[in-house]
Amino acid sequence: MIGTERAKELTVNAILTYMLTGLMMVSSMVLRAQDFSASAPQQVSVGQRFQITWTLNANGSNFVAPEITGFQVLGGPNQSTSMQFINGSMSQSISYSYVLRGMQEGEFKVGPAKINANGKTVSSNELNIKVVKGATQSTNAGNGGAQQQQQSQQQSSSSSGNGNDLYVRVEVNKRSVDIGEEIMADLKIYSRVTIVNFDDWKMPSFEGFWTKDVSDNQQIQLQNEIIDGVMYQTGLIKRVVLYPQKSGELTIEPMELGVIVRERSAGRSRSIFDQFFGGYEDFKRPVKSNPVTIKVNALPSGKPSDFSGLTGSFNMKATLDKTETKANEAVNLKFTISGDGNLYQAQAPVLNFPPDIEVYDPKTADNIKVGNGGISGSRTFEYVLIPRYGGEFEIGPFTFSYYDPKTDQYKTISQDAFVLKVEKGEGDEAGPSQVKITNKEDIQLIGSDIRFIKQGQYPLASGVSFFYRSIGFYAALGIPLLLFVLFIGYVEYQKNLGKDVGKLKSRKATGLAKKRLNTAKKLWDESKTAAFYEEVFKALSNYAADKFSIPMAQLNKDSIRNTMAARNVPSATVEAFISVLDKTEFARFAPGADKQMGSMYDDALNAIIKVEDHA
Repeated sequence: MIGTERAKELTVNAILTYMLTGLMMVSSMVLRAQDFSASAPQQVSVGQRFQITWTLNANGSNFVAPEITGFQVLGGPNQSTSMQFINGSMSQSISYSYVLRGMQEGEFKVGPAKINANGKTVSSNELNIKVVKGATQSTNAGNGGAQQQQQSQQQSSSSSGNGNDLYVRVEVNKRSVDIGEEIMADLKIYSRVTIVNFDDWKMPSFEGFWTKDVSDNQQIQLQNEIIDGVMYQTGLIKRVVLYPQKSGELTIEPMELGVIVRERSAGRSRSIFDQFFGGYEDFKRPVKSNPVTIKVNALPSGKPSDFSGLTGSFNMKATLDKTETKANEAVNLKFTISGDGNLYQAQAPVLNFPPDIEVYDPKTADNIKVGNGGISGSRTFEYVLIPRYGGEFEIGPFTFSYYDPKTDQYKTISQDAFVLKVEKGEGDEAGPSQVKITNKEDIQLIGSDIRFIKQGQYPLASGVSFFYRSIGFYAALGIPLLLFVLFIGYVEYQKNLGKDVGKLKSRKATGLAKKRLNTAKKLWDESKTAAFYEEVFKALSNYAADKFSIPMAQLNKDSIRNTMAARNVPSATVEAFISVLDKTEFARFAPGADKQMGSMYDDALNAIIKVEDHA
């Protein structure tokens, strides 16, 4: 009986002890001062990855990060919560972090972040981070450097995953095609883990292919998909339409990607709550796709003489805005190619015009769409014709030939010639002019123009020299002939310059690049982030292709680097140019890319100017 009462007494004392302990825990959480602080390395080097962290020693919500300028945002915000029970006192903290990279030398300020805690808005301290050239000294890293080193060790020692729970693939709809036949390629990620963010990207160069992006994803959307009876979250990173430019086996290089995933921590539990609920940490897991080989068949023999080089399904139509006109009046001829295939590679047809009709270079107008079915639409070449004399002229006939992979045959479309009737216009001479005298006034006019010659009033010099065979005589004969020869030489020079497409493109490369950058600036003003980065990327890549005569099928970072080096462009300038290309490719999918458009525009323009100074 006494033992029972003793047990009850111990039970009551235990309950009171737990209640008192709980009150102490709650009191310590309420009374403890709220501390919201930011930490990061004081000094980092250019290109170094580091972490900036905001920590609140209480429960908080509605975190608002400051504007981050001068750094590339590689990941974030990443959120973690921690609770500890020490000597009867419980503490709780919540942290938000970003992974950044130093882009250029200088001193940069990161303003205070804000968060709501216990009904109040709390602000953190500001940070001053210095970015220097070369390696960062560990003595200047401070606590942030230690955190970064610890995080790098954790990422490098990530042990979770067996290779089947996270992977990327390059999927194509065809493995055997003809030259110029379209291929749809999907760059996809498959995951059975929690994805927090994406890090460094390395997209395939697609060497040997003409490429065009189909998808325009600023953020990758994950959706459920069953693969071999297993549920995965899959996301389309990029969709590209490819057109092989040469025969043989072409290999699509692997895609490489760094994925920040949230996984259960394999280390020792840091608190009693981790023992019950488990601790989670963010790790970086690199993934790489397998290379994909495409068999490209050469086109069969028997190409038509007017073969356009296009593969697909096309139509052709020529129109003349009028069939009757006057001399020296303009006539418009339109030659339109439409259908399914790579219309971006369609070239102006070679047309024969009568010599008495002056023809201007055609103007190109595109109505081309890029979708999940490939490239389709139309491309129109508009010629301005000016007949200089009256008569009837034949414009045409017109033909267009292409290769149809479905029937494995060349196809030719023909259209009859137009008959252009030209009436004599103003200034069109029909024959020698004649003087017509119809009234007395005309006779008087002639009489006033012609006077009788008076003899004997003026002495005549004796003719001892003649103009014939004099210096002036030969000069009068030679100068027109010399001018005619110079004119013919200039015309031939212009013709040869037009034939040398590579030289012509090289001369116009800088102007075209600046036009694309001006278009990108308009997209920047309109806050069209993805379109802006695509236009900047095209400005840089097309500039390199045109300036250094690199075929589009061979255009990649290695060919750009090697060709510029062969042209004695300094290595620092070359690497700066390649670096901007990498940034534009990565920035389309990076968080906060809209805040970097201004610096990216300046970097692209400076890269082209520096190359131009040495090219």
